[in-house]
Amino acid sequence: MASASETSTTGLPLRVAAPLAYAGWWLTGLILWFAERRNHAIRFHAAQSIAAFGLIAAVIAGCGLLALSALSFLPMAFIPLLWMAGAAWAGGVLLWIVVMWKAATRRRAWRIPIAAELADWLLLRP
Repeated sequence: MASASETSTTGLPLRVAAPLAYAGWWLTGLILWFAERRNHAIRFHAAQSIAAFGLIAAVIAGCGLLALSALSFLPMAFIPLLWMAGAAWAGGVLLWIVVMWKAATRRRAWRIPIAAELADWLLLRP
């Protein structure tokens, strides 16, 4: 992991950029991913934000679309699918709170179990 004093393309210190990468779920991670070119630690937080919250957003959207289509084909599945989307959203908000706190207070990056491996894969790409 890169040191906190490593130069940044954006000019943001790590203690500001790390929580900022998670602030708007995957969207701010994507912005920082393209804006930051040098600081490995900031790029890791951005990639982990894209992976974690992008997957959660995809699950929420998928459950919502399935719920809407269930209205035509299987109306009994509508409510359970909405509950699944709501549970994914609530879990995402809880994860967001924890990640924001850990990004602001820790020196080393906190690795979200599945998202960290995806972030490492993204960092290896040119």
